[in-house]
Amino acid sequence: MERTTTFLLVEDEPNDVALVKMEFAKAPIDLHLNVVQDGAEAMDYLEGKGEFSDRREYPLPNVVLLDLKMPRLGGFELLKWLRTEAPAPLRVIPVVIMSSSSLKEDVERAYSLGANSYLVKPVSWADFKERIKALGIYWAWHSQTPEATRR
Repeated sequence: MERTTTFLLVEDEPNDVALVKMEFAKAPIDLHLNVVQDGAEAMDYLEGKGEFSDRREYPLPNVVLLDLKMPRLGGFELLKWLRTEAPAPLRVIPVVIMSSSSLKEDVERAYSLGANSYLVKPVSWADFKERIKALGIYWAWHSQTPEATRR
């Protein structure tokens, strides 16, 4: 029995959102993608508040794909909230940072706040597409996510 892997993409760059959607749609497995534009909207989604209250339409993600630089509430702030202040079942959701920053300080800060992986967005469109495809397949086929995310 094939399971659906749900991703929550937290990204404010429309081109990156379009690329992730396109590559996930072409994947040979069932990948479900929901998108929010910043950390504040991601908090509402994860807690099932407001427009995100219907868990059939907005299921808890198996994996969060998180940009760092966003308006209102950035990726570092969301990651800190998710790992320390969010309701306990949400704290175990794996988080993959997807950032254009390869700064050592950003990578170290992300991991110290509890990121599970850090992916640098390459400048090349072809390289980015390959990384997105590999990321989707890895988390859907090769990784077991915590029970809390499979409600």
